[in-house]
Amino acid sequence: MRFRVQSFRNLLFQDASYFDNPAHTPGKLITRLATDAPNIKAVIDGRALQVIYAVTAIIACVVIGFVYCWQVTLLGIGLLFLLATSMIWLARTIMNKNIELIKNDEAGRLAIETIENVRTIQLLTRTTLFYSRYESASKHQKRSELTKGIFEGINFTISQSFTYIMMCLTYAVGIHIIYTQQKTSDNVFRSIIAMLLGSVAVMNSSAYFPEFVKARTAAGLLFSMIYRKPKTGDADKGEKVTIRGNILFDDVKFSYPQRPRQPVMRGLQFSAQRGQTVALVGPSGSGKSTIISMLERFYDATGGSVRFDGKDIKTLSLNHLRTQMALVGQEPRLFAGTIKDNICFGLGEVPMEQINRALELANAKRFLSNLPAGIDTEVGEKGTQLSGGQKQRIAIARALVRDPKILLLDEATSALDSESERAVQEALDLAREGRTCITIAHRLSSIQNADLIVYVENGKVRESGTHSQLMHRKGRYYQLIKKQDLAT
Repeated sequence: MRFRVQSFRNLLFQDASYFDNPAHTPGKLITRLATDAPNIKAVIDGRALQVIYAVTAIIACVVIGFVYCWQVTLLGIGLLFLLATSMIWLARTIMNKNIELIKNDEAGRLAIETIENVRTIQLLTRTTLFYSRYESASKHQKRSELTKGIFEGINFTISQSFTYIMMCLTYAVGIHIIYTQQKTSDNVFRSIIAMLLGSVAVMNSSAYFPEFVKARTAAGLLFSMIYRKPKTGDADKGEKVTIRGNILFDDVKFSYPQRPRQPVMRGLQFSAQRGQTVALVGPSGSGKSTIISMLERFYDATGGSVRFDGKDIKTLSLNHLRTQMALVGQEPRLFAGTIKDNICFGLGEVPMEQINRALELANAKRFLSNLPAGIDTEVGEKGTQLSGGQKQRIAIARALVRDPKILLLDEATSALDSESERAVQEALDLAREGRTCITIAHRLSSIQNADLIVYVENGKVRESGTHSQLMHRKGRYYQLIKKQDLAT
């Protein structure tokens, strides 16, 4: 349990690039946490004592054997060495097969992905397709397991027949020694019996060999999770300052670790002053959401710097910085529990006056008054008991109850219907007052009153200014507005 808890704890502090790696998908990480710890536990109970007993028995038997007949004992040691060599080779082979199985565990990933999206799959009438995919992945896994099973079978055969091989060869050599009168028969047989007892100890403990190999593989994977340091460094280290809300992207360059040759930012340069609302617009894939991720420091810039109040973000305490920011995304993430639990998540006891103020600003009081349990209504798994607009307003309230200095809005209304969008937009307009706000908008009608509009394309700022200034220039922003028929 301790290994599992420590692994999980360290996972929570990893940077976003760790989870971008295909080897660290949620399904694979869940499988690791669920199976690796029990695999380690399996060899540190009575089975470990059995192996310790076997090692002790072998050492004692070798000493006894040398006392009575060194020739027979040398033969026994030679056979033990051959056995150990073959078992080490088999252990490495089986361990590599185990690692390969873990890396290619598509069946586990498919199962989690399918269950998480079962409603969509049913709606698209693709249940048979996903069943076929899971069956195919399971068959591939089975073939790999069978290949590994061959090596485990070889190990079992060698270890179980070792006693009989030892018996045949030690008796043959022992009889020759007796006939040549090098040793008395009593001493020879004492040495033979000692070697046989040692081989029996090996045979009895070899049954646990596959479990030890599996445990070694599991331990390696878990320890790599426990001791991995996030690329963003220790979240608690750094300067703990109360930020005012001034933001500067100074010639920022960035590429995602999984695509290092595809730059997302190519010298991005813009600033936001305290209390300003800065809107980021531009075509899809231009780097707008990446800007939000870098402000939250999910990633670090590969060139240039991101600064808060003139201080490089890398010199600030990450945890302390994040307590002064709040993010409302396109798809709000709610946790199982009540609406109140979700609003106060991680804050402990929050005064009701503060909660009510956040709900008012989020334009959520009206729909809450129509719920029988009000703020104590259960939202269901992932908030399934609430509509999209309701979830979005709860997410806004959760952000505002923290009274952030910087509010980040990543297309917070793009997935809503017109009525919900209007209610949420009113909430966002109230939420922006008195704090720095960086917003990404799909519908440009929602950002025309922004203090600064920054048009981003191919990782660079192509133009910036107010709505009227950009419309007067008739550049890229003007063309984007015309496409959405908002010029009037």
